[in-house]
Amino acid sequence: MFIFPRRWRFFWRYLRGNTPWDSGIVPPEIIAWVAAYESAERPPGRALDLGCGTGTTSRFLAAHGWDVTGLDFAANAVGRARREARRQAFTGRVIFLSADVSRPDLLPDALSMDLVIDVGCLHGLTPEQRSGYAANITRLARPGATYLLYAFMPGPSRDGRREIGLNSDRLQALLGPAFELVEATLSEDTARHRASGWYTFRRTDDTP
Repeated sequence: MFIFPRRWRFFWRYLRGNTPWDSGIVPPEIIAWVAAYESAERPPGRALDLGCGTGTTSRFLAAHGWDVTGLDFAANAVGRARREARRQAFTGRVIFLSADVSRPDLLPDALSMDLVIDVGCLHGLTPEQRSGYAANITRLARPGATYLLYAFMPGPSRDGRREIGLNSDRLQALLGPAFELVEATLSEDTARHRASGWYTFRRTDDTP
């Protein structure tokens, strides 16, 4: 049986509208983080939204004054994100690019980011892709930046062909001294019946 590469599986699922991970709702954890950030009277900066899908979280950040780059490897999701950004007049405040977050040439000329967000991208990558991903966010996040991550806990993929997910120990081993864990909240993704976690990391002054 022919198995589509992951990129085309995601493209096809966006085409069919079968995307439970892209709900059109900003995660409450991100809303709460932005509210706390604003309450501290800190100015918005530059944000990177990894696996942005159709751009819901990116547009939320843009509405709160952030300059946002949203990345996703499903080109049709990126196209929808761009159209919605134009409709909501966010052009210039947010850009969307179709890109592989694990490639070493990711955003080579980008300015350092103050905030990196990943809602369900990293946990589906292969070990090799995770290493490239970690190198990229280490390079792109400035010291002191916040990294907000939502990820499934370790377990089999839906088709049973491989393991996906990470826990805090695996995350810390992957990220190394460049990121320190500030907070972790474990929960259950009731829609997909998986244990999951929200993690807040801070980019340190250390580099690998």
